[in-house]
Amino acid sequence: MSHGGSIMTDTSKFKSVGLDVKSYDKLIKICDHQRRNIRQQLGLFIDQEFDKEEYNKYKSKVTSLGLGAINSIHTRD
Repeated sequence: MSHGGSIMTDTSKFKSVGLDVKSYDKLIKICDHQRRNIRQQLGLFIDQEFDKEEYNKYKSKVTSLGLGAINSIHTRD
């Protein structure tokens, strides 16, 4: 999708998040060591955390779309 010569991100598939510089620098080191890009590394961290039993009550409301990508039904319990 193009707008004014720049490429627009599909917001139905990708979201932006803010990260402080100190954490970002640590993340870059982890990514380099693991040979993953930032999206892949964050996705892996999120998937590993979400696989824990304590998140079972939310899993029926989330559909996995691949490494770290989730499509959530936005409801509050």
